[in-house]
Amino acid sequence: MIDRKAPYEPGGDAKAIARVAKERFQNFTKMFEHHGWPERGQEMMRKVQTRVVETYGSVRAFEEYFDREGGQ
Repeated sequence: MIDRKAPYEPGGDAKAIARVAKERFQNFTKMFEHHGWPERGQEMMRKVQTRVVETYGSVRAFEEYFDREGGQ
């Protein structure tokens, strides 16, 4: 079982964001469009963690929101 309170291993936050982007949105572009975040292309990769934290408070909260049933 994953300890949701434990810190991510190095790179784990990026892996969590990438997993949610793929599972819930198919890709980063669709995830950015869904949220109304303006960046596209390479700018998405530089800003994704910032946008996630601005919107959800933390990467962990973002991951938990979309892991819950119905998180869209």
